[in-house]
Amino acid sequence: MTVGMKLTERLVPASRAREVPVVAAAQDVDEVRRVDVVVVGSGVSGSAAAMTAARRGAKVALLEKQAAFGGSAALSAGMFWTAPSVDAYRKRIPLGNVDLGSRLVGDYEEALAELRAAGVHVAAEPKRGIMTFGIGYSTDIHGILAWCRDQVLGAGGEATAGVVVTELLREDHAVTGVLVRTADGRRVQYEASAVVLAGGGFQGDRAELTRSIGPNADRLVLRSNPGSVGDGLRLARSAGAGGTTAMSTFYGHLLPYPLRSFDTENYLPYSQYYSGSTVLVNLEGKRFADETDGDELLNQAVTFQSEARGILIFDEFVRSTEVLEEPFPGLGSIDRLGVAIDAGALHASAPSLPELVDIISGWGVDRDHLTRTLDRYAEVAGAGGGTADGIAVAATARAPQSGPFYAVMVQPSITFTFGGIRTNARGEALDHDGGAVPGLFAAGADIGGLSNYGYAGGLAPGYITGRWAGTSAAERAASFVPNTRNAVGGRGSERNAQ
Repeated sequence: MTVGMKLTERLVPASRAREVPVVAAAQDVDEVRRVDVVVVGSGVSGSAAAMTAARRGAKVALLEKQAAFGGSAALSAGMFWTAPSVDAYRKRIPLGNVDLGSRLVGDYEEALAELRAAGVHVAAEPKRGIMTFGIGYSTDIHGILAWCRDQVLGAGGEATAGVVVTELLREDHAVTGVLVRTADGRRVQYEASAVVLAGGGFQGDRAELTRSIGPNADRLVLRSNPGSVGDGLRLARSAGAGGTTAMSTFYGHLLPYPLRSFDTENYLPYSQYYSGSTVLVNLEGKRFADETDGDELLNQAVTFQSEARGILIFDEFVRSTEVLEEPFPGLGSIDRLGVAIDAGALHASAPSLPELVDIISGWGVDRDHLTRTLDRYAEVAGAGGGTADGIAVAATARAPQSGPFYAVMVQPSITFTFGGIRTNARGEALDHDGGAVPGLFAAGADIGGLSNYGYAGGLAPGYITGRWAGTSAAERAASFVPNTRNAVGGRGSERNAQ
Protein backbone atom coordinates (compact mmCIF):
# COMPACT_ATOMS: atom_id res chain seq x y z
CA MET A 1 0.00 0.00 0.00
CA THR A 2 1.44 3.40 -0.94
CA VAL A 3 1.86 5.73 2.03
CA GLY A 4 -0.04 8.99 1.61
CA MET A 5 -2.92 7.46 -0.35
CA LYS A 6 -6.44 6.75 0.87
CA LEU A 7 -8.52 3.96 -0.60
CA THR A 8 -12.28 3.94 -0.27
CA GLU A 9 -13.77 0.66 -1.48
CA ARG A 10 -17.41 0.48 -2.46
CA LEU A 11 -19.18 -2.40 -0.72
CA VAL A 12 -19.94 -5.21 -3.14
CA PRO A 13 -23.04 -7.38 -2.60
CA ALA A 14 -22.46 -11.14 -2.51
CA SER A 15 -24.47 -11.55 -5.69
CA ARG A 16 -21.71 -9.64 -7.51
CA ALA A 17 -18.85 -11.66 -6.07
CA ARG A 18 -16.98 -11.97 -9.37
CA GLU A 19 -16.95 -8.25 -10.09
CA VAL A 20 -13.90 -6.10 -9.40
CA PRO A 21 -14.34 -3.64 -6.48
CA VAL A 22 -14.46 0.01 -7.39
CA VAL A 23 -11.63 1.93 -5.70
CA ALA A 24 -11.10 5.67 -5.43
CA ALA A 25 -7.85 7.36 -4.29
CA ALA A 26 -7.40 10.37 -2.02
CA GLN A 27 -4.58 11.95 -0.05
CA ASP A 28 -3.31 12.23 3.53
CA VAL A 29 -3.65 8.70 4.85
CA ASP A 30 -0.62 6.82 6.17
CA GLU A 31 -2.15 3.36 6.26
CA VAL A 32 -5.29 1.55 5.11
CA ARG A 33 -6.65 -1.48 6.92
CA ARG A 34 -9.56 -3.65 5.85
CA VAL A 35 -11.86 -5.32 8.39
CA ASP A 36 -15.49 -6.39 8.42
CA VAL A 37 -16.63 -4.42 11.46
CA VAL A 38 -15.18 -1.44 13.32
CA VAL A 39 -16.30 -0.88 16.91
CA VAL A 40 -15.61 2.57 18.37
CA GLY A 41 -15.23 2.35 22.14
CA SER A 42 -14.20 -0.52 24.42
CA GLY A 43 -16.57 -0.16 27.36
CA VAL A 44 -19.01 -2.94 28.08
CA SER A 45 -21.24 -2.15 25.08
CA GLY A 46 -18.38 -1.81 22.59
CA SER A 47 -16.67 -4.90 23.96
CA ALA A 48 -19.89 -6.91 23.72
CA ALA A 49 -20.53 -5.67 20.18
CA ALA A 50 -17.01 -6.60 19.10
CA MET A 51 -17.22 -10.01 20.77
CA THR A 52 -20.59 -10.79 19.23
CA ALA A 53 -19.53 -9.80 15.74
CA ALA A 54 -16.31 -11.81 16.05
CA ARG A 55 -18.14 -14.91 17.21
CA ARG A 56 -20.34 -14.61 14.13
CA GLY A 57 -17.36 -14.73 11.83
CA ALA A 58 -16.52 -11.06 11.38
CA LYS A 59 -13.00 -9.67 11.46
CA VAL A 60 -13.31 -6.85 13.98
CA ALA A 61 -11.26 -3.79 14.88
CA LEU A 62 -12.05 -2.68 18.44
CA LEU A 63 -10.78 0.90 18.78
CA GLU A 64 -10.39 2.78 22.07
CA LYS A 65 -9.33 6.42 22.40
CA GLN A 66 -8.02 6.10 25.96
CA ALA A 67 -4.71 4.47 26.81
CA ALA A 68 -6.50 1.59 28.56
CA PHE A 69 -9.49 -0.50 27.54
CA GLY A 70 -12.78 -0.62 29.43
CA GLY A 71 -14.26 2.87 29.54
CA SER A 72 -16.53 3.69 32.48
CA ALA A 73 -17.47 0.02 32.85
CA ALA A 74 -13.97 -0.69 34.18
CA LEU A 75 -14.67 1.78 37.01
CA SER A 76 -17.95 0.17 38.05
CA ALA A 77 -18.90 -2.18 40.88
CA GLY A 78 -19.78 -4.95 38.40
CA MET A 79 -23.51 -5.23 39.17
CA PHE A 80 -25.22 -6.65 36.07
CA TRP A 81 -28.83 -5.59 36.54
CA THR A 82 -31.96 -4.28 34.88
CA ALA A 83 -35.76 -4.30 35.22
CA PRO A 84 -37.22 -7.69 36.25
CA SER A 85 -40.13 -7.38 33.81
CA VAL A 86 -41.50 -5.19 31.06
CA ASP A 87 -44.19 -3.97 33.45
CA ALA A 88 -41.53 -2.95 35.96
CA TYR A 89 -39.63 -1.19 33.18
CA ARG A 90 -42.75 0.74 32.14
CA LYS A 91 -43.54 1.73 35.72
CA ARG A 92 -40.05 2.93 36.56
CA ILE A 93 -39.31 4.48 33.16
CA PRO A 94 -42.67 5.62 31.76
CA LEU A 95 -40.93 7.83 29.18
CA GLY A 96 -38.55 5.09 28.05
CA ASN A 97 -38.48 3.47 24.61
CA VAL A 98 -40.67 0.42 25.21
CA ASP A 99 -39.42 -1.42 22.11
CA LEU A 100 -35.87 -1.22 23.42
CA GLY A 101 -36.93 -1.90 26.99
CA SER A 102 -38.95 -4.97 26.06
CA ARG A 103 -36.11 -6.56 24.16
CA LEU A 104 -33.67 -5.66 26.93
CA VAL A 105 -35.74 -7.52 29.52
CA GLY A 106 -36.32 -10.41 27.13
CA ASP A 107 -32.61 -10.87 26.41
CA TYR A 108 -31.37 -10.56 29.99
CA GLU A 109 -31.35 -14.25 30.92
CA GLU A 110 -29.68 -15.20 27.64
CA ALA A 111 -26.92 -12.67 28.27
CA LEU A 112 -26.35 -14.05 31.77
CA ALA A 113 -26.18 -17.58 30.37
CA GLU A 114 -23.59 -16.47 27.82
CA LEU A 115 -21.37 -15.00 30.52
CA ARG A 116 -21.66 -18.07 32.71
CA ALA A 117 -20.84 -20.33 29.75
CA ALA A 118 -17.75 -18.20 29.12
CA GLY A 119 -16.51 -18.96 32.61
CA VAL A 120 -16.85 -15.36 33.80
CA HIS A 121 -17.85 -14.99 37.44
CA VAL A 122 -21.57 -14.38 37.89
CA ALA A 123 -23.02 -14.64 41.39
CA ALA A 124 -25.26 -17.63 42.02
CA GLU A 125 -27.98 -15.61 43.75
CA PRO A 126 -29.51 -12.34 42.55
CA LYS A 127 -29.85 -9.10 44.44
CA ARG A 128 -33.35 -7.66 44.27
CA GLY A 129 -34.59 -4.12 44.73
CA ILE A 130 -31.58 -2.56 43.03
CA MET A 131 -32.20 1.17 42.60
CA THR A 132 -35.55 0.38 44.34
CA PHE A 133 -36.87 -1.98 41.62
CA GLY A 134 -34.24 -3.91 39.66
CA ILE A 135 -32.78 -7.41 39.76
CA GLY A 136 -29.16 -8.23 39.12
CA TYR A 137 -26.10 -10.33 39.75
CA SER A 138 -22.65 -9.37 40.91
CA THR A 139 -20.11 -10.05 38.16
CA ASP A 140 -16.42 -9.71 37.42
CA ILE A 141 -16.62 -6.78 35.01
CA HIS A 142 -12.90 -6.89 34.25
CA GLY A 143 -13.27 -10.57 33.42
CA ILE A 144 -16.14 -9.76 31.06
CA LEU A 145 -14.17 -7.07 29.26
CA ALA A 146 -11.09 -9.27 28.93
CA TRP A 147 -13.12 -12.23 27.65
CA CYS A 148 -14.76 -10.05 24.99
CA ARG A 149 -11.40 -8.80 23.74
CA ASP A 150 -10.03 -12.32 23.72
CA GLN A 151 -12.88 -13.40 21.44
CA VAL A 152 -12.01 -10.59 19.03
CA LEU A 153 -8.32 -11.46 18.98
CA GLY A 154 -8.97 -15.17 18.67
CA ALA A 155 -11.01 -14.54 15.54
CA GLY A 156 -8.13 -12.65 13.90
CA GLY A 157 -9.28 -9.15 14.78
CA GLU A 158 -7.53 -6.36 16.63
CA ALA A 159 -8.02 -4.34 19.80
CA THR A 160 -6.14 -1.05 19.69
CA ALA A 161 -6.05 1.62 22.40
CA GLY A 162 -4.82 5.19 22.13
CA VAL A 163 -6.48 6.00 18.79
CA VAL A 164 -9.15 8.62 18.09
CA VAL A 165 -11.81 8.12 15.43
CA THR A 166 -12.08 11.51 13.74
CA GLU A 167 -14.67 10.84 11.06
CA LEU A 168 -16.89 8.27 9.42
CA LEU A 169 -16.24 7.30 5.81
CA ARG A 170 -19.32 7.31 3.61
CA GLU A 171 -20.17 6.36 0.08
CA ASP A 172 -23.58 6.32 -1.58
CA HIS A 173 -25.18 7.26 1.77
CA ALA A 174 -23.66 4.21 3.48
CA VAL A 175 -21.04 4.21 6.22
CA THR A 176 -18.00 2.39 4.87
CA GLY A 177 -15.40 2.79 7.60
CA VAL A 178 -13.61 5.28 9.82
CA LEU A 179 -10.62 7.59 9.77
CA VAL A 180 -8.38 7.34 12.83
CA ARG A 181 -5.66 9.53 14.34
CA THR A 182 -3.01 7.71 16.36
CA ALA A 183 -1.15 9.13 19.35
CA ASP A 184 1.83 10.06 17.17
CA GLY A 185 -0.33 11.84 14.60
CA ARG A 186 -0.54 9.12 11.95
CA ARG A 187 -3.80 8.84 10.00
CA VAL A 188 -5.14 5.34 9.52
CA GLN A 189 -8.18 4.47 7.45
CA TYR A 190 -10.25 1.44 8.36
CA GLU A 191 -12.48 0.20 5.57
CA ALA A 192 -15.39 -1.83 6.87
CA SER A 193 -18.86 -3.02 5.98
CA ALA A 194 -20.22 -1.85 9.33
CA VAL A 195 -19.32 0.57 12.12
CA VAL A 196 -20.63 0.33 15.69
CA LEU A 197 -20.55 3.48 17.84
CA ALA A 198 -20.13 2.78 21.55
CA GLY A 199 -18.34 5.80 22.95
CA GLY A 200 -20.14 5.88 26.29
CA GLY A 201 -22.27 9.04 26.02
CA PHE A 202 -21.64 12.79 25.94
CA GLN A 203 -21.22 13.58 29.65
CA GLY A 204 -17.74 14.97 29.08
CA ASP A 205 -18.96 17.49 26.48
CA ARG A 206 -19.82 20.54 28.57
CA ALA A 207 -21.30 22.47 25.66
CA GLU A 208 -23.68 19.63 24.74
CA LEU A 209 -24.64 19.18 28.40
CA THR A 210 -25.46 22.86 28.78
CA ARG A 211 -27.61 22.79 25.64
CA SER A 212 -29.48 19.74 26.92
CA ILE A 213 -29.65 20.30 30.68
CA GLY A 214 -29.24 24.03 31.24
CA PRO A 215 -26.83 26.27 33.13
CA ASN A 216 -26.49 24.00 36.17
CA ALA A 217 -24.87 21.42 33.91
CA ASP A 218 -21.67 23.31 34.65
CA ARG A 219 -22.01 22.21 38.29
CA LEU A 220 -22.20 18.49 37.52
CA VAL A 221 -19.16 16.59 38.74
CA LEU A 222 -17.84 14.21 36.08
CA ARG A 223 -17.99 10.71 37.59
CA SER A 224 -16.95 8.91 34.43
CA ASN A 225 -14.03 8.02 32.23
CA PRO A 226 -12.72 11.25 30.65
CA GLY A 227 -12.98 9.98 27.08
CA SER A 228 -16.78 9.98 26.76
CA VAL A 229 -17.18 13.43 25.23
CA GLY A 230 -19.89 12.75 22.67
CA ASP A 231 -17.75 11.34 19.86
CA GLY A 232 -20.41 8.77 18.98
CA LEU A 233 -23.21 11.32 18.85
CA ARG A 234 -21.22 13.72 16.66
CA LEU A 235 -20.14 10.95 14.29
CA ALA A 236 -23.69 9.64 14.01
CA ARG A 237 -25.08 13.09 13.29
CA SER A 238 -22.49 13.53 10.55
CA ALA A 239 -23.92 10.43 8.87
CA GLY A 240 -27.51 11.62 9.14
CA ALA A 241 -28.59 9.77 12.28
CA GLY A 242 -31.43 11.24 14.30
CA GLY A 243 -31.65 12.06 17.98
CA THR A 244 -33.88 10.93 20.81
CA THR A 245 -35.74 11.95 23.90
CA ALA A 246 -34.00 11.91 27.31
CA MET A 247 -31.29 14.41 26.32
CA SER A 248 -31.64 16.24 29.64
CA THR A 249 -31.55 13.10 31.80
CA PHE A 250 -28.57 11.12 33.01
CA TYR A 251 -27.14 8.65 35.52
CA GLY A 252 -24.98 9.57 38.48
CA HIS A 253 -24.94 9.64 42.29
CA LEU A 254 -24.97 12.34 44.92
CA LEU A 255 -21.50 13.29 46.14
CA PRO A 256 -20.34 15.28 49.16
CA TYR A 257 -19.96 19.05 48.77
CA PRO A 258 -17.39 20.45 48.61
CA LEU A 259 -14.66 18.01 47.66
CA ARG A 260 -10.96 18.61 48.08
CA SER A 261 -10.30 16.32 45.11
CA PHE A 262 -12.10 13.69 43.08
CA ASP A 263 -10.31 10.89 41.26
CA THR A 264 -11.44 7.58 39.79
CA GLU A 265 -10.75 5.68 43.01
CA ASN A 266 -13.26 7.99 44.77
CA TYR A 267 -16.18 7.35 42.42
CA LEU A 268 -17.71 4.49 44.44
CA PRO A 269 -16.82 5.34 48.08
CA TYR A 270 -17.91 8.98 47.79
CA SER A 271 -21.37 8.09 46.41
CA GLN A 272 -24.11 8.71 48.98
CA TYR A 273 -26.23 5.65 48.13
CA TYR A 274 -28.27 5.93 51.36
CA SER A 275 -29.91 9.26 50.40
CA GLY A 276 -33.28 7.57 49.91
CA SER A 277 -33.53 7.13 53.69
CA THR A 278 -32.88 10.78 54.51
CA VAL A 279 -34.80 14.02 54.28
CA LEU A 280 -33.37 15.93 51.31
CA VAL A 281 -33.75 19.70 51.23
CA ASN A 282 -32.41 22.47 49.01
CA LEU A 283 -30.63 25.63 50.10
CA GLU A 284 -34.00 27.20 50.89
CA GLY A 285 -34.72 24.46 53.42
CA LYS A 286 -37.47 22.91 51.31
CA ARG A 287 -38.00 19.39 50.00
CA PHE A 288 -38.34 19.00 46.23
CA ALA A 289 -38.52 15.23 45.59
CA ASP A 290 -39.76 11.99 47.09
CA GLU A 291 -36.60 10.68 48.71
CA THR A 292 -37.63 7.05 48.27
CA ASP A 293 -37.28 7.48 44.49
CA GLY A 294 -33.64 6.51 45.05
CA ASP A 295 -30.27 8.20 44.81
CA GLU A 296 -29.93 8.11 41.00
CA LEU A 297 -33.19 10.08 40.63
CA LEU A 298 -32.44 12.41 43.53
CA ASN A 299 -29.10 13.13 41.88
CA GLN A 300 -30.92 14.47 38.82
CA ALA A 301 -33.42 16.41 40.92
CA VAL A 302 -30.66 18.22 42.84
CA THR A 303 -29.20 19.39 39.53
CA PHE A 304 -32.14 21.71 38.99
CA GLN A 305 -32.10 23.25 42.47
CA SER A 306 -30.40 26.50 43.42
CA GLU A 307 -26.63 26.15 42.95
CA ALA A 308 -27.24 22.43 42.29
CA ARG A 309 -26.84 21.60 45.96
CA GLY A 310 -28.83 19.73 48.57
CA ILE A 311 -28.60 18.70 52.21
CA LEU A 312 -29.20 15.18 53.52
CA ILE A 313 -30.69 15.10 57.04
CA PHE A 314 -30.94 11.84 58.98
CA ASP A 315 -30.72 10.29 62.41
CA GLU A 316 -28.57 7.80 64.29
CA PHE A 317 -30.68 4.87 63.09
CA VAL A 318 -29.83 5.60 59.44
CA ARG A 319 -26.26 6.51 60.42
CA SER A 320 -25.70 3.12 62.05
CA THR A 321 -27.45 1.06 59.36
CA GLU A 322 -27.73 2.24 55.76
CA VAL A 323 -24.79 4.62 55.86
CA LEU A 324 -22.57 1.67 56.76
CA GLU A 325 -24.20 -1.05 54.67
CA GLU A 326 -22.87 -2.51 51.44
CA PRO A 327 -25.22 -1.17 48.69
CA PHE A 328 -24.14 -3.85 46.18
CA PRO A 329 -22.40 -7.19 46.66
CA GLY A 330 -18.68 -6.75 46.19
CA LEU A 331 -18.74 -3.00 46.78
CA GLY A 332 -17.79 -3.31 50.43
CA SER A 333 -19.13 -1.86 53.65
CA ILE A 334 -17.71 1.54 54.55
CA ASP A 335 -18.73 4.57 56.59
CA ARG A 336 -19.94 6.83 53.77
CA LEU A 337 -20.57 9.77 56.06
CA GLY A 338 -17.08 9.44 57.53
CA VAL A 339 -15.62 9.23 54.02
CA ALA A 340 -17.60 12.34 53.01
CA ILE A 341 -16.31 14.27 56.03
CA ASP A 342 -12.72 13.24 55.31
CA ALA A 343 -13.22 14.34 51.69
CA GLY A 344 -14.06 17.88 52.79
CA ALA A 345 -17.88 17.87 52.92
CA LEU A 346 -19.80 20.53 54.82
CA HIS A 347 -21.43 18.55 57.63
CA ALA A 348 -23.00 18.83 61.06
CA SER A 349 -24.22 16.71 63.96
CA ALA A 350 -26.29 17.60 67.03
CA PRO A 351 -28.14 15.83 69.85
CA SER A 352 -31.51 17.26 68.74
CA LEU A 353 -33.13 18.34 65.49
CA PRO A 354 -33.63 21.98 66.61
CA GLU A 355 -29.92 22.19 67.38
CA LEU A 356 -29.08 20.67 63.99
CA VAL A 357 -31.34 23.23 62.31
CA ASP A 358 -29.46 26.00 64.14
CA ILE A 359 -26.19 24.77 62.65
CA ILE A 360 -27.62 24.36 59.14
CA SER A 361 -29.07 27.88 59.27
CA GLY A 362 -25.49 29.07 59.60
CA TRP A 363 -24.91 27.69 56.09
CA GLY A 364 -27.41 30.24 54.74
CA VAL A 365 -30.46 27.98 54.87
CA ASP A 366 -33.71 29.60 56.04
CA ARG A 367 -34.32 28.40 59.61
CA ASP A 368 -38.11 28.76 59.50
CA HIS A 369 -38.46 27.00 56.16
CA LEU A 370 -36.31 24.11 57.30
CA THR A 371 -38.14 23.75 60.62
CA ARG A 372 -41.50 23.66 58.87
CA THR A 373 -40.20 21.18 56.29
CA LEU A 374 -39.01 18.74 58.95
CA ASP A 375 -42.17 19.13 61.06
CA ARG A 376 -44.48 18.54 58.09
CA TYR A 377 -42.42 15.57 56.90
CA ALA A 378 -42.60 13.93 60.33
CA GLU A 379 -46.34 14.57 60.53
CA VAL A 380 -47.14 13.07 57.11
CA ALA A 381 -44.70 10.16 57.44
CA GLY A 382 -46.17 9.34 60.85
CA ALA A 383 -49.64 9.25 59.29
CA GLY A 384 -48.57 6.66 56.73
CA GLY A 385 -47.52 8.95 53.88
CA GLY A 386 -49.20 11.48 51.62
CA THR A 387 -48.12 14.95 50.59
CA ALA A 388 -46.17 17.55 52.53
CA ASP A 389 -46.13 21.04 51.03
CA GLY A 390 -46.87 19.61 47.59
CA ILE A 391 -44.13 16.96 47.66
CA ALA A 392 -44.91 13.27 48.02
CA VAL A 393 -44.01 11.45 51.22
CA ALA A 394 -43.94 7.70 50.65
CA ALA A 395 -45.82 5.27 52.87
CA THR A 396 -42.44 3.72 53.70
CA ALA A 397 -40.87 7.03 54.68
CA ARG A 398 -39.35 7.31 58.14
CA ALA A 399 -38.75 10.72 59.73
CA PRO A 400 -35.55 11.38 61.69
CA GLN A 401 -36.39 10.59 65.31
CA SER A 402 -33.48 9.14 67.30
CA GLY A 403 -30.48 11.33 68.09
CA PRO A 404 -27.85 12.27 67.43
CA PHE A 405 -28.88 13.85 64.13
CA TYR A 406 -26.71 14.48 61.08
CA ALA A 407 -26.53 16.68 57.99
CA VAL A 408 -24.22 16.63 55.00
CA MET A 409 -24.25 18.88 51.95
CA VAL A 410 -24.30 17.11 48.59
CA GLN A 411 -23.92 17.86 44.89
CA PRO A 412 -24.87 15.94 41.72
CA SER A 413 -22.57 13.97 39.45
CA ILE A 414 -22.85 12.51 35.98
CA THR A 415 -21.61 9.09 34.88
CA PHE A 416 -23.36 8.84 31.53
CA THR A 417 -26.17 10.43 29.57
CA PHE A 418 -29.54 8.88 28.68
CA GLY A 419 -30.19 10.66 25.36
CA GLY A 420 -28.28 10.05 22.18
CA ILE A 421 -28.39 8.25 18.84
CA ARG A 422 -31.74 7.04 17.59
CA THR A 423 -31.70 3.24 17.14
CA ASN A 424 -34.04 0.30 16.85
CA ALA A 425 -33.93 -2.98 18.79
CA ARG A 426 -31.49 -4.39 16.22
CA GLY A 427 -28.90 -1.76 17.08
CA GLU A 428 -29.26 -0.01 13.71
CA ALA A 429 -28.77 3.76 13.77
CA LEU A 430 -31.84 5.52 12.42
CA ASP A 431 -32.25 8.82 10.62
CA HIS A 432 -34.74 11.50 11.62
CA ASP A 433 -37.50 9.73 9.67
CA GLY A 434 -36.82 6.36 11.26
CA GLY A 435 -34.95 4.81 8.32
CA ALA A 436 -31.77 2.84 8.92
CA VAL A 437 -28.46 4.57 8.16
CA PRO A 438 -26.73 1.85 6.09
CA GLY A 439 -23.64 0.47 7.76
CA LEU A 440 -24.06 2.36 11.05
CA PHE A 441 -24.95 0.81 14.42
CA ALA A 442 -24.81 1.99 18.02
CA ALA A 443 -25.00 0.63 21.55
CA GLY A 444 -24.75 1.42 25.24
CA ALA A 445 -24.75 5.01 26.45
CA ASP A 446 -24.36 6.29 22.89
CA ILE A 447 -27.98 5.31 22.14
CA GLY A 448 -30.88 7.29 23.54
CA GLY A 449 -34.20 6.65 25.21
CA LEU A 450 -33.72 3.24 26.81
CA SER A 451 -33.38 5.05 30.12
CA ASN A 452 -35.19 8.36 30.52
CA TYR A 453 -34.99 9.96 33.95
CA GLY A 454 -35.71 6.48 35.30
CA TYR A 455 -32.66 4.24 35.03
CA ALA A 456 -32.73 0.75 33.45
CA GLY A 457 -29.18 -0.18 34.51
CA GLY A 458 -25.72 0.31 33.09
CA LEU A 459 -23.69 -2.86 32.54
CA ALA A 460 -26.54 -5.17 31.54
CA PRO A 461 -28.17 -2.76 29.05
CA GLY A 462 -24.72 -1.89 27.71
CA TYR A 463 -23.77 -5.53 27.19
CA ILE A 464 -27.14 -6.50 25.74
CA THR A 465 -27.46 -3.56 23.32
CA GLY A 466 -23.86 -4.28 22.30
CA ARG A 467 -24.92 -7.81 21.38
CA TRP A 468 -27.73 -6.40 19.24
CA ALA A 469 -25.40 -4.07 17.37
CA GLY A 470 -22.68 -6.69 17.00
CA THR A 471 -25.11 -9.23 15.57
CA SER A 472 -26.55 -6.78 13.05
CA ALA A 473 -23.11 -5.50 12.06
CA ALA A 474 -21.85 -9.04 11.46
CA GLU A 475 -24.92 -9.84 9.38
CA ARG A 476 -24.30 -6.79 7.22
CA ALA A 477 -20.63 -7.70 6.82
CA ALA A 478 -21.57 -11.24 5.79
CA SER A 479 -23.74 -9.89 2.97
CA PHE A 480 -20.72 -8.30 1.28
CA VAL A 481 -17.69 -9.88 -0.36
CA PRO A 482 -14.70 -9.81 2.01
CA ASN A 483 -11.65 -7.95 0.80
CA THR A 484 -8.70 -10.21 1.59
CA ARG A 485 -6.09 -7.78 0.32
CA ASN A 486 -4.94 -6.94 3.87
CA ALA A 487 -6.17 -10.10 5.59
CA VAL A 488 -4.13 -11.47 8.47
CA GLY A 489 -4.49 -15.10 9.45
CA GLY A 490 -4.50 -16.51 12.97
CA ARG A 491 -4.86 -14.61 16.23
CA GLY A 492 -5.17 -10.84 16.04
CA SER A 493 -3.35 -8.16 17.99
CA GLU A 494 -3.98 -6.09 21.12
CA ARG A 495 -1.90 -2.94 21.40
CA ASN A 496 -1.54 0.70 22.15
CA ALA A 497 -1.10 2.81 19.03
CA GLN A 498 2.12 4.81 18.92
